[in-house]
Amino acid sequence: MATLKQLVQIQSAIDKRAIAKDTLETLENNFYYSKSKKINIKFGDMHIDHFLRSLNLDTEKKDTRDLETARLILKQKKTLKKIERLLDELEG
Repeated sequence: MATLKQLVQIQSAIDKRAIAKDTLETLENNFYYSKSKKINIKFGDMHIDHFLRSLNLDTEKKDTRDLETARLILKQKKTLKKIERLLDELEG
């Protein structure tokens, strides 16, 4: 199986163009933590199917975090309203 870095190199040869500097930096400087291997893997060293799965996993994690954040915000808003109500009663 080809890695992302190898696929980018193949695309570069097909297009007869150099690989963009930021693309190379992304492949070398960004990592995915593999739970099964317990190591960080450079994006460039990942096989495309593993990379695509990792994107899906990150999206699922983000969706869960977004829901948890929304719940916390709602809880904080309710607490703030209670505090405001108590302050009004003390002032009134």
